[in-house]
Amino acid sequence: MEQTMQQPPVFQPQQPVASGQPRPMLSMGEAIKTCLRKYATFTGRARRSEYWWFILFEFCVSWACNLIGQFIPLIVFVGMIISLLLLIPQYAALTRRLHDTGHSGWWVAVIVVMHVAVLVMMGYLLAPYMDQLASSTNSWALAQVMADAAQAHQGVATATVICAFLTLLLSLITFLFSLRDSQRTANKYGPSPKY
Repeated sequence: MEQTMQQPPVFQPQQPVASGQPRPMLSMGEAIKTCLRKYATFTGRARRSEYWWFILFEFCVSWACNLIGQFIPLIVFVGMIISLLLLIPQYAALTRRLHDTGHSGWWVAVIVVMHVAVLVMMGYLLAPYMDQLASSTNSWALAQVMADAAQAHQGVATATVICAFLTLLLSLITFLFSLRDSQRTANKYGPSPKY
């Protein structure tokens, strides 16, 4: 019997994706580069892989800074600066992600405004009690101060709770939108980055 030698498979360059077929998922490195390159680009569309890899990257950076910060306190400060610098590309990527699912990026703007409103109202409520908070070593001091502040300014406290609840609700809705698959066809925000 004659043995035939099998030829090893020949590498074929990747063929372009046929129309309607999904492109391969972005790697974490590609997603990070894309989000940082589009630092403040709130137009266009972003795939799920682009957005969620970038969110994972942000989480890992924050976690690492907090972990190292337990031994080197300066790193906590550096981590806060990095987190602040990554807020803009995070919001830009979320806006593009919403566009990819066919939703308006104004959801993100409303959530940011609501967050700021809650922080301003919390500052207003707690400002008269800063000396008390700074001098207290009691772990329940914040709860007591919040209760006192709510009693003193019931209208602002109610508005703060309502804004916080609405912020949570809107954040949940945008989270669910961000989990959806890309629209297969071009929409008013541009062509599909996936199909």
